Amino acid sequence: MTDLTPSLRSVHRSAYGLGLALCFGAPGLIAVLLGSGVVPPGAQVPEGLFQQIGYLFTGLVFLTGAWVWWRSGKTLREFKALQACRRPAVILREGVIYAVVLETSSLCGLVYWILVGEHAARHAWGFVLLTPILFLALMPRYDRWAKALED
Repeated sequence: MTDLTPSLRSVHRSAYGLGLALCFGAPGLIAVLLGSGVVPPGAQVPEGLFQQIGYLFTGLVFLTGAWVWWRSGKTLREFKALQACRRPAVILREGVIYAVVLETSSLCGLVYWILVGEHAARHAWGFVLLTPILFLALMPRYDRWAKALED
């Protein structure tokens, strides 16, 4: 594999670290708020409209994951054609964009907790916990950026 310049490795480490901080920090904060009772669970029954909201949130989380996967593939395909001076900014930008977009899952979990937390706590917690899982699964590792320069 082609070794990227040390600055690209450093930038990737920074982007990945920032993404991890966002995707573990926000769900962690939400978990503290939910667990401590600062945000009380909603009493609505997850039927009818509230069930549809849950389905909408599930679709939204799936869509954000699919979008991140599509965008990372597109960015990696175009990475080699970029000027060398632009590559660090692209790696950093993409890491932050993926983290921010995937935060949607945590926010959906928080809203779902506020609506139906008493009756569907596991679903609300599932949304919250998906944020770091999706980031770890979808954020391209350093090796993928290096491979993109070879292809």
